[in-house]
Amino acid sequence: MNALFKNRIEGLRKGGAKVVPEGEMKEILKQYSVPVPKCKLCVSADEAAVFAAEEGFPVVLKLSSYKVLHKTELKGVMLDLKSVQEVKAAFVNMDRAFKKQQVPGYLGILVEKQSQKGIELIVGLQYDAVFGPVMMMGLGGIFTDIIKDVVFRMLPLTKDEIIEALKTLKAWPLLNGYRGSTVLATDKLIDALHAISVFGTDYVGQYDSVDFNPVIARPDGCTLVDAKMVIAEKEMPANIKASEMPRVDHLSRFFNPKSVAVIGASNTTGKIGNTILDSLLNLNFQGNVYPINPKADKVLGIKAYPSLSALPEIPEMVAISVSLELIPDIVIEMGRIGAHNAFIVSGGGRELGGERADIESRISKLARDNDVRIVGPNCIGSFDGNNRFDSFFYPRERLKRPKGGSMSFITQSGTWGCAFLESAMDTGVGKMVSYGNRVDVDEGDLIAYLADDPETKVIGSYLEGLGDGRKFLEGVKAANQNNKPVVVFKTGRNSMSAHASVSHTGAYGGSYEIYKGALEQGGVILTDSFHELYAACETLALQPKAKGNRVAMVSNGAGPMVNAIDLFPEKGLELVKLSRESVNRMREKFSFFYIVENPVDVTGSATGADYKFVIETLMADENVDIIMPFFVFQNAPLDESIVERLASINAKKLKPVICCSTGGVYSEKMGSAIRQAGIPVYTRVCEWVAAASAAAKWGKIQK
Repeated sequence: MNALFKNRIEGLRKGGAKVVPEGEMKEILKQYSVPVPKCKLCVSADEAAVFAAEEGFPVVLKLSSYKVLHKTELKGVMLDLKSVQEVKAAFVNMDRAFKKQQVPGYLGILVEKQSQKGIELIVGLQYDAVFGPVMMMGLGGIFTDIIKDVVFRMLPLTKDEIIEALKTLKAWPLLNGYRGSTVLATDKLIDALHAISVFGTDYVGQYDSVDFNPVIARPDGCTLVDAKMVIAEKEMPANIKASEMPRVDHLSRFFNPKSVAVIGASNTTGKIGNTILDSLLNLNFQGNVYPINPKADKVLGIKAYPSLSALPEIPEMVAISVSLELIPDIVIEMGRIGAHNAFIVSGGGRELGGERADIESRISKLARDNDVRIVGPNCIGSFDGNNRFDSFFYPRERLKRPKGGSMSFITQSGTWGCAFLESAMDTGVGKMVSYGNRVDVDEGDLIAYLADDPETKVIGSYLEGLGDGRKFLEGVKAANQNNKPVVVFKTGRNSMSAHASVSHTGAYGGSYEIYKGALEQGGVILTDSFHELYAACETLALQPKAKGNRVAMVSNGAGPMVNAIDLFPEKGLELVKLSRESVNRMREKFSFFYIVENPVDVTGSATGADYKFVIETLMADENVDIIMPFFVFQNAPLDESIVERLASINAKKLKPVICCSTGGVYSEKMGSAIRQAGIPVYTRVCEWVAAASAAAKWGKIQK
């Protein structure tokens, strides 16, 4: 970092500046070896003419100010000036207009050598509240507003990470000679982008955003034409790491406590404190349960206590369903007796704002001070499918609890938590927790805990937002290192960044785009709906990871396969060409009316044996990474032996087999049987394809 430039930024900030003047920005970028055109700040027409004549025509004139955010709105740019006379005339007109308008922060006019034409890219830096410093790259120029082809990544970035990010752009082929066009100097472009990322890392905390638009890529190199740094109103923390690492202390007791106290326990049917206590007493929990109710001697037939301090033992879990303003004192009491775990069902906190949000802040601080881990407020509790611990306030008659399994799920929404549980009746669930407003335990803590949980194989997460995005990704990193995929459905995709009015980087960094870029960079498998999330989790729990994205399909009804293939490009899947050996093997086996190219159509006369033959052939084909059978179970020749045949294939775990079938009572029966044999079956084509995409993505992440 250049200390003088940092001091200059601070001086501009104190003076009320909005931006760093472009000429100064380009001088500092030269020190990072970012290719910029020669330029000079001029205060007279003669000075401008001399510089232009020395550097050669054409040149560009630009308004220079430390307070103007958008030059074009003030007609502050003049292009393609080809002579001394044109430069002088343009300078005089612009200077007169700026002084007449009393343009704030006016410094003079920047004269700059005009860059050669090429492919225009937009590059930007932004300080994001969730992920810290991020960098945007995408197609620029006149296409910026139309196509919005951009990708975000967290800083710092390696050159390899920049290349991988650029490859996700629709514009990537343009940089590599698409359809005979000129091949650009991508190596020099990568060098320039890496230099920008280093600059952005060095000055973290000094900017809200920095726009480099356009960066022009050519066969002989690239040039950064424009640079605008929007100064942060106050210096931000210069963090490029998580504010803290995930904390997993005491978290195991949320899923395996030996004793639970229920504060707010009630004899009134329908009250939350009644339902929680009923779940603990009458389902499968084997530990001690203590109702806390100072106004009752007994609740649901067992002795009640006036407070935690009156209990015969220190509870390993405290379930709280009383008004939020009472909870600070409860946390203090927990600290005093040495109780470390509580989940707070009660709502009415930060979602209401004002004093209610202040109560949550106090609870958060008290939890830290008293070594108490809190899940919630505004949550439904936790569930362990394997040891059967269940703290939910949903009656057992209304919410089915699945068997034990290897999928675990964390969610800000209790509603989606219930949906996950009821979707998993055949496959089973390891652990599920709804964490609500996360005054203490957050997503990063839970992911890190599940990363080391021997009963969890795959982690699903429904997100509405994150407090510390980099902390969350530390948890993801731990999970990936332990060979556990993390699947996320992030909602809230339409809110735009607060910087949209001042920055291209902000305008095209709608919050979801930043989440998408950062989470993908961190090794998360993203899905587009809750149902796709569940399908991805189930497939990754039941099937081996895919070695690639090459898909082979087989069906006794071709229509849904065509529908699925339509979705392949957006999900990163490829319909592969089968080997000649595979095609010949199937041709020798089947009648002439079977289609034995990919997708394989075994027609309505196919039996379970026919399917097994095709799937085993595809298993042996080195061109195939993922096998996607579709079943029309209504076809009579398809006998129920298909369940055992699929189970025998699946036992070898060579490649992921992901199935789909049309709906109906019989189809649901067959699908359930196949799922219980360890092979996923979906009734919606979009979920079928999303599951296959997740298998391919997980294979790529593991590479």
